[in-house]
Amino acid sequence: MIKMVNWIFIVIIIGFVFLFFKITSFRYERGWTYFIAFLIIFLLFSFFSVIKNNEIKINTVEGFISGIKAYSLWIIGFGKDATKITGQVTAIDWNVTKNATSGNKK
Repeated sequence: MIKMVNWIFIVIIIGFVFLFFKITSFRYERGWTYFIAFLIIFLLFSFFSVIKNNEIKINTVEGFISGIKAYSLWIIGFGKDATKITGQVTAIDWNVTKNATSGNKK
């Protein structure tokens, strides 16, 4: 039953993405269209991944609300980890001196 519900959600989201491409007037702004489609697909697959890993049954209202809460916590943690990694990358000294590249030859 739960696998059928997942496939139904996937088909619905793919249908919305298809309709988005057909209905929007972003003919000259394809970059934004692809970005939004990628974002929708990312949200879809990450949501179902969190649901599957936490073994949450979303075929009830309580289960769906529990899934939304688990996904919200996951996305907040994802954002915190991304900012932490970005902060560590920006703290690295990326300047390479001539002495370091030439093997300190004098």
